[in-house]
Amino acid sequence: MITDSTLMPPELIRLLNEVGNKLEGDDNPEPLLRNAVNMVASIDPADIARADREIADAAGLYRRYDMPLISKIYSPVRREISFLSRFSGLEYLYIFHRDGRLREAALRNIQGGLPSPFLFAAILWRLNDWAEPVRRAAAECAIRCFPATAATIVARTAVEILVRQKTWRRWRQERAILDDVFGRADVAAELAVLFARAATGPQASTLRYAMRTAALDPYLVALASDAVQPSVRAVALEALINGKAEWPSGTAWRWIDKSMGLRRRETAFDRRDLTVTYCRESLIARGIRDKSAAVRRVAVSSIIRHMLDTSDARALAETLVSDPSKAVRERADFVLRHHGR
Repeated sequence: MITDSTLMPPELIRLLNEVGNKLEGDDNPEPLLRNAVNMVASIDPADIARADREIADAAGLYRRYDMPLISKIYSPVRREISFLSRFSGLEYLYIFHRDGRLREAALRNIQGGLPSPFLFAAILWRLNDWAEPVRRAAAECAIRCFPATAATIVARTAVEILVRQKTWRRWRQERAILDDVFGRADVAAELAVLFARAATGPQASTLRYAMRTAALDPYLVALASDAVQPSVRAVALEALINGKAEWPSGTAWRWIDKSMGLRRRETAFDRRDLTVTYCRESLIARGIRDKSAAVRRVAVSSIIRHMLDTSDARALAETLVSDPSKAVRERADFVLRHHGR
């Protein structure tokens, strides 16, 4: 059961090894199990894919093919399922079991709010399980437990999972469960704080996916002006100016030259109208004053898209003719040339 891992600390690997040994010997693992589950719960939710295998390997959570014939006849699965009612907390390890019947049983034993972002992410991970009965059990677990999970835990998981979940291919209606929990008002408030304060990470991409629901709409103005990362301010400002949120939904072919059969794949986007409206000109003027070129580029591009023929367009563009950013200067110059400079 010993495994080499750079993800889990040696102490956790040792605990999981010992828990697995006690379960195999039909001994009570609870004194060790509590500490093991607490340490598992502290793993970063971003590492869920890798931790899934490593936890199972360390604790020996796999089908056993080397058991005596009599044990196979009387089903070791039934014996291991009985452990779930005997040993409190074991369900949080068995959701990583390599036997789908035990993953399913573990999910049906989980009640109440999830105690950590990693264990919340583990339920999401099981929504994409290869086995349909496990996905069904995970969906029932999510419906039962997600509403009772603290907003801080949900939001912390969301910033790690929102972008990654686009690669999960097995779920269909299960995605609506994710939208429902990430669309909670209290979760949106926590997410807005995380997006505003985060100095590193792909927060702009995560924000796009978070805007699938309208819960973040009231916070976009604050994010457009106060978020630490310029890319977050740019995404929020663009959505406000356009009055629409958009996020990647897959890929689509775009013809370059049909006569020559030339085409290429591009990112496709889904969109929805925002539930809030603000003065577009004021938003653009604010963006022009931003210290980041990325945000100023969004603002001047919006002049071209929405205000090119207005009398204010020239005045706004004139403030950018000496901008340090070449991309901003070029767009400002386009506006001025359109107005006869």
